Amino acid sequence: MKISDKTNYIKEMLEIFDDPMDKYVQIMEFGKKNSGMPDVNKNDDNRIFGCASLAWVEVINNKNNTYNISVDSDTLIVKGLLSILKHIIDGASLKEINQLDIIYLLKEIGLEDSITSQRTNGFMNALNKIKEQIN
Repeated sequence: MKISDKTNYIKEMLEIFDDPMDKYVQIMEFGKKNSGMPDVNKNDDNRIFGCASLAWVEVINNKNNTYNISVDSDTLIVKGLLSILKHIIDGASLKEINQLDIIYLLKEIGLEDSITSQRTNGFMNALNKIKEQIN
């Protein structure tokens, strides 16, 4: 499935909610479905710095030149946001990931006005960490 299709799935999931608090609940539900990552992988190499919460991302290079990511956080809202990023990135190529822009992505899925600037920065740092690990 293409990144655009995955982005549309998230957009459709969130656009039924007018109230930002309802969107937050849905994001947290998305995070609850993510099994996270093993504690051994929660290290400084995988830590997303610049995020208010403790958060980690690890890139897995598949044999077919695509990537999956593993994400986790100590807060459910951040874990949910990272799970959205995981959903969008899993199975993507290096080129597709390098072309991702967080501000555009947040706007596309309808979260540009729903999450704080601090969470937007954390989300941006997560994508930067992913790009750092694959390049």
